[in-house]
Amino acid sequence: MIVDLFQNFLNILPQIGVLALTTLGITLTFKTAGVANFAQGIMATVGAFTAAWLLLHAGLNPWLAGLGGVAICFVMGWVVDFLIVSRLRSGPVGRVMVTLGLIFIISALIPVIFGMIPYNYPRYFAGIFEFSLFGTVFTITRNGLFIFGVAAGVISIVFLALYKTKWGLSVRATSSNSVVASMMGINTKRLTALSWAVSSAIAALAAILLGSQQTNVDVGMLDAIGTNALLALVIGGFATFYGSIVGAVLIPTLLAIMAMISGLWSGVLMYSVVLLIILIKPSGLFGKKTMDKI
Repeated sequence: MIVDLFQNFLNILPQIGVLALTTLGITLTFKTAGVANFAQGIMATVGAFTAAWLLLHAGLNPWLAGLGGVAICFVMGWVVDFLIVSRLRSGPVGRVMVTLGLIFIISALIPVIFGMIPYNYPRYFAGIFEFSLFGTVFTITRNGLFIFGVAAGVISIVFLALYKTKWGLSVRATSSNSVVASMMGINTKRLTALSWAVSSAIAALAAILLGSQQTNVDVGMLDAIGTNALLALVIGGFATFYGSIVGAVLIPTLLAIMAMISGLWSGVLMYSVVLLIILIKPSGLFGKKTMDKI
């Protein structure tokens, strides 16, 4: 039982890495702009398609093609905030509706720009890594291990920047109170645009890594990941940056455990547990109760 559980955990490490990166991106935009970007997944898919197109038509190697896809999404995130989100005067609800609208617009544009046929994308590392523990041999794909390592490294760098740099101080101040942050001299509009850009770039990296693991890129590749990323944000709580990452680790882990109980009902069982967690802790695992002063 324990051996199977540990092997299943190794198998889902790439999923954890991809989901954690996507969740981190959504957390950044939520903390600075005060809105959850429902279009995060489809925007990141544009980066994956761009990387695959550069690989196929421009003759770039997978590493440079991946960087190209990340760069495109960085620019796209900045443009979306600068031209659309920052100019809205309808508050968070209007911004959420815009991100929902972007899903339909970008989903329709991807086949027009890149074509209807899914693109192939090679794995960055081939083969399987094997190791022995307590007399049992465990395996994980080398590419999957690479994905998890990249995700852990990027998340560590972002968190280090959040707590050790001036940019991070500005982000934390804006997430706490954007009005006060603006009064203290922080350019909240520029900071929000940068957060959208960084968020989109991080999500694009997640999409490209996922494409390399499943060896193809298609329009719906991040549908489930995007939904679970929003759910991870709710589970972890809106008060901290790290809570959503814990939620991103928890969801695939619960799914793997439930798959051992019932493969057919694993999704239902996992979401039932998640619902129970939200009912018990409505503010999230690391959320804080807020009290209105009268």
